[in-house]
Amino acid sequence: MEWYTWVLAIVIGLGLGLVLSGRKAVNKDVIHIIKEDDFRNNMRKGQLVDIRKKEDFDISHIKGARNFKGRLLATKYTKLRRDQSVYLYCSNGKKSYKVAKKMSKDNFRAVYVLENGFNNLEEKK
Repeated sequence: MEWYTWVLAIVIGLGLGLVLSGRKAVNKDVIHIIKEDDFRNNMRKGQLVDIRKKEDFDISHIKGARNFKGRLLATKYTKLRRDQSVYLYCSNGKKSYKVAKKMSKDNFRAVYVLENGFNNLEEKK
């Protein structure tokens, strides 16, 4: 083999190693999926966040919730405190869980996700 194929293999290997080593692991100890009753009883103890579309939020939301796009939650622009609990909900609970995983990587202390989401609450009203 030529010397440049060895160099290429080494560069690719080092690059892949750097990418994989830079990834933070999800800390599942800080993510809690909770039922509606527990969510309602405890949501005032932390930061209440709705990650649905703004149009849906404007129609109906839990009183006191702030609306953020899910992709912005772990950034400095949301002004969410990492040392306080976050109570998170979306329409069905799936997007909230994905966002909670990202937040756990970004050192949020505790993230509580409403099981089955806001649409499930709407059906019970």
